[in-house]
Amino acid sequence: MLRKTELKLTYPISLLLSTSKRKTCESISSIANLSGDSFCRILQQPIITMTDLVQIAKNIFTNRKLYLVIDDTIISKIYSQSIEGSCDNYNSSSGQTYRSLCSVAAVLTDGKNAIPIGQELWISKKFSPDNYQRKWEIAQNLITQIQPLLSMHMVVADGLYANVGMMKECLDKGILFEMRFHSNRVIEYHGQKISIKELDCLKLKKRRKARTKKGIWQGMTLFFTAVKKITKSDRVIITYQVSNYKAAAQVHVRNYSYRWCIEKFFRTAKQHLGLNDCQARSKVAQKNHIMNVFFAYALLQIEKIKKNLKNPEEALRRLKKKKFENLKSYFSRSTQIFEVVYA
Repeated sequence: MLRKTELKLTYPISLLLSTSKRKTCESISSIANLSGDSFCRILQQPIITMTDLVQIAKNIFTNRKLYLVIDDTIISKIYSQSIEGSCDNYNSSSGQTYRSLCSVAAVLTDGKNAIPIGQELWISKKFSPDNYQRKWEIAQNLITQIQPLLSMHMVVADGLYANVGMMKECLDKGILFEMRFHSNRVIEYHGQKISIKELDCLKLKKRRKARTKKGIWQGMTLFFTAVKKITKSDRVIITYQVSNYKAAAQVHVRNYSYRWCIEKFFRTAKQHLGLNDCQARSKVAQKNHIMNVFFAYALLQIEKIKKNLKNPEEALRRLKKKKFENLKSYFSRSTQIFEVVYA
């Protein structure tokens, strides 16, 4: 029987070392010299928990401001006929609707490194009318679970989560936030109600790249930031952010930029760690697979920091040179998972 630490490492390390195009239980089980059925049984247990991932984050981010980034991603299950929790979801990136899981994920970052620590699956109201939760409500559930485990400086999220319910919850809990804000929303500024994109004091003229002004939206006193961006085709676009703390415009811009870490995580998890690949039918197994992918990415971050590497992909290339048992010993006997990686 595998010891607890070894059990926690078995599935994630197999994900790291596997070169299979699709990282299913059958394809990655040979890495650990186990049967596919053994790996399927591993997925029936919540071996990797939020507490495990938070502990890694605490050790990595000692004495640093922590930003909790919330976002959702589509996990493709195009050929699924009976995977519990899967439904037809719209992918805004591809503009297509297809059978998939939708994961609302939480990632902790210090602005440089990132550790995914938790997720919950969102199911559309059509497929789950009795237990339906909106994505921002799931995000709040994650925040509620995370708050007692560590001290976070701020929540960062895109425009989907910038609604009245989410903001009021954050205000009530004393949580700072930075979110994208839709340009057509009407705010109150000095007694005047006006669309934020029409507000003269937020116009960015000449070389000015950002500007922040205080206003009121839905009865909440907030800070609104206009940001000028230049695309690869030299087109100028203006985006807007909303927050509940006073700071220079450049600080608001920097804090929101930390959201990019979750996009990089999703990309690596799908391209290299098999986030899309689990074929188990039960919702429990799918959720446990996702958490194992999160743990595998955390191991990459540990290696990246320890070896001062450029990115997690470089860490993955280095780790792939090791054999399964050696890599399992490398992590289990070291202090990287349970003690401070850097001060």
